[in-house]
Amino acid sequence: MNSNTVFLDPSTQRTAYLQLRNISENQAVTLSDIQTKLTAKGYQLTADPQQANYWIQAKVVYCHKAADEVAPESVAKAGFGAGISSGGTVMASASNAGREGMAGMPMGGGMPDMNAMMAQAMRGMGGGGGFPGMQMQQAPKEEGVIYLCVTDVQITDRKMGKPLGQPVGGQASAGPKVQQMRMVGHVRQKDLDIPEATPIIQEKISTGIAGMF
Repeated sequence: MNSNTVFLDPSTQRTAYLQLRNISENQAVTLSDIQTKLTAKGYQLTADPQQANYWIQAKVVYCHKAADEVAPESVAKAGFGAGISSGGTVMASASNAGREGMAGMPMGGGMPDMNAMMAQAMRGMGGGGGFPGMQMQQAPKEEGVIYLCVTDVQITDRKMGKPLGQPVGGQASAGPKVQQMRMVGHVRQKDLDIPEATPIIQEKISTGIAGMF
């Protein structure tokens, strides 16, 4: 589940620098498979960011059992840099995340809990429809629990080897293209089993990031 779509311009510069971090409670989640998947696509990974056309920065910020009535889609839609509470419910939407780097990623804010508002609205719909004798029926709740991991991703296209456009006032009119997104990998289980869920989720996230290239 992604907050938005990242579009990368075609380029013959197939070099990338990876910066992968995990600050979540599940330190067993690694994204090292991204390197293998990119190499298989013909990308060259470099340890020197100045030699890379693409800077790929990914931070696993949260891994937890999702709270009741919280869907992975809603967590993703909160956006890059949004805060998350301990129960899996979204606390805030991204504020000035687009103006900050990964190191200064904000993790909180003051926006309303949209999941709680949506849940309240759904409960209100169950009381009746617009015509006598009609009632809105909620879909049956799926069984099991959801375990999810939230990853904030930032991709910088440095446009190496590409023209930067016509100079304006002695300066180039275009610079590196920076795109951000929130990605949520999740698995539904009958009973919570974190060791079982971990490799499945990290494979989903790694595949999702590598799939943008």
